[in-house]
Amino acid sequence: MDNSSALMRFLHVLPPEFAHKLTLTALRCGIGPAQNADADLSLSLFGKKARNPLGLSGGADKAAEALEGWARMGFGLVEAGTVTLKPRTGNAAPRCWRFSEQSSIVNWLGMPSGGVGPFIANLRAFQDKPERNQLILGASLASPDGKPEELTRLAEECSPLVDYLTLNISNPNVVYRSDANSSPETITADQIKACKSGAGSKPVLLKLGPTKDPAILRKRVETALAAGAAGFVATNTLSCADRGLVEGLSIEWPQQDGKPVGGYSGPHLLSLSCWMVQEIRVLVGENVPIIGVGGVQSGGDALRLLEAGANAIQVYTGLIYKGPVLIREILSALKTYNNLQRPCLTAKAHGLHKTM
Repeated sequence: MDNSSALMRFLHVLPPEFAHKLTLTALRCGIGPAQNADADLSLSLFGKKARNPLGLSGGADKAAEALEGWARMGFGLVEAGTVTLKPRTGNAAPRCWRFSEQSSIVNWLGMPSGGVGPFIANLRAFQDKPERNQLILGASLASPDGKPEELTRLAEECSPLVDYLTLNISNPNVVYRSDANSSPETITADQIKACKSGAGSKPVLLKLGPTKDPAILRKRVETALAAGAAGFVATNTLSCADRGLVEGLSIEWPQQDGKPVGGYSGPHLLSLSCWMVQEIRVLVGENVPIIGVGGVQSGGDALRLLEAGANAIQVYTGLIYKGPVLIREILSALKTYNNLQRPCLTAKAHGLHKTM
């Protein structure tokens, strides 16, 4: 058994949240594997150059506390957050469940956050680090009460320190309050406009919730673009109510007060994520950035999302189950992929530009 396998077995003996906090602490202290950059994988996105299109999903580093560690591990993109304007404790425990047989997670964290103050302090501390130049850095933003003014404040605070912003309003762990007379499209448009008003020149992406309805997806995309969204992240975690959108999911869904709670993430999301990315690409054309996320647990999975039309991909749950091995697998697969001739979508459309 190698050291990585032993470490993963040890972490999985621990409660999920404690294991995650331990990992963040280790990365923050400089403990963890290092992966050298490969110039063949460099890409330009959001006006910034990064060493590869492998990203860390929002939710993995909510407070942006281990950014140097993620860079050392080999990521080319990191989306910190989701951050809220005010501190939040989130939902009561238990609120995170592993389903190891299916390499899956259900989380009902309820968007805990230390608030924007510590988040900004960590972003500022990272700006002068050498690793900052290696990353495309994003911030995932949310207002759990759906207040546009909170999103504007968040965007104003974060935008000078990151390369892009992601609006996260599709999280199944938080109920967003809204005017009963407002449509979902109006709520989405209002929140995008609120982010845009504080974002300055930084692009605002919308993180989309799971769907397999082409008409619904088209409406969401068109609404977002009309409101000023610059791109999309697809897809968010899956609620129990939407479990029919994926095949083969046989977990016993966690419950609170007799009702299923939380959002699923794991390999069963991959086909849905690929379908959504492909549909979005057809709708938006070549020049709108798309980040694919959901179900990536191997190099082949990452290639599927890129072939579907994603500019970059994000991982989180796969990292929980495979650790640093997954990063090496994906970067190796990406190097092969970047040297292929793709008949349907060019490297320029993907934003993957080799450095000569």
